[in-house]
Amino acid sequence: MNRTYKIFFSFGVILLCVALFFILSHRADPQAVSVAPTQSQTPKNIKIIAFGDSLTAGYNLPLIESYPAQLESRLTETGFSVQVINSGVSGETTRGNLERAQFIRSQNPDIVLLGIGGNDAIRSLSVTETKNNIEKTIKILQGGEKPPVVFLLQMQSPLNSGFSYKQSFDKIYPSLAKTYNLKLVPFITKEIFFDSTNLLDGIHLNKKGYGEIVDQYILPAVVRKLSI
Repeated sequence: MNRTYKIFFSFGVILLCVALFFILSHRADPQAVSVAPTQSQTPKNIKIIAFGDSLTAGYNLPLIESYPAQLESRLTETGFSVQVINSGVSGETTRGNLERAQFIRSQNPDIVLLGIGGNDAIRSLSVTETKNNIEKTIKILQGGEKPPVVFLLQMQSPLNSGFSYKQSFDKIYPSLAKTYNLKLVPFITKEIFFDSTNLLDGIHLNKKGYGEIVDQYILPAVVRKLSI
């Protein structure tokens, strides 16, 4: 009888110690009781590639003053977790842009800002060929699984090749945007380019000019898409 009592007594002490351990451990960690599992509040990191020529690269400017860098800064201030990659090449035509399209697509961006054609216009290259090159580039970017959203930055031709050429060239962008269901965003605009304080050399924009394009046109369009 005495032996049986000792066994039960020892077993009771063990159970009491186990209970005390769990009680004390939960008190040491107040979140163990009060915090319920929640989804992460960190937004998805969004990859945006700015794909174009010297107007994208930020010709003769520090990289931080180019429009892609300014766009990333504005989007971050707005609360988005984004990376805007500057993939502009000075002097590039739509032909060179097309040759790089597959590489850009392979980076799996969420958004591509396609701004190309200015050098074609300055050199008075064939409007038909220019349109075909941009069209093929769009098809590559939209191909495959989970294609990026493509924003087409609208260019305008100067009058160096004549009014007829300008009319034909300027129609390229709204036509392709409609055919491929792209968001058409003003890029080379009279209001900004006719303001000499926005120009670096008469052709390329300075920091102020790029900032105005971002704030007036590109940023609102991108924010609307990201907010859907």
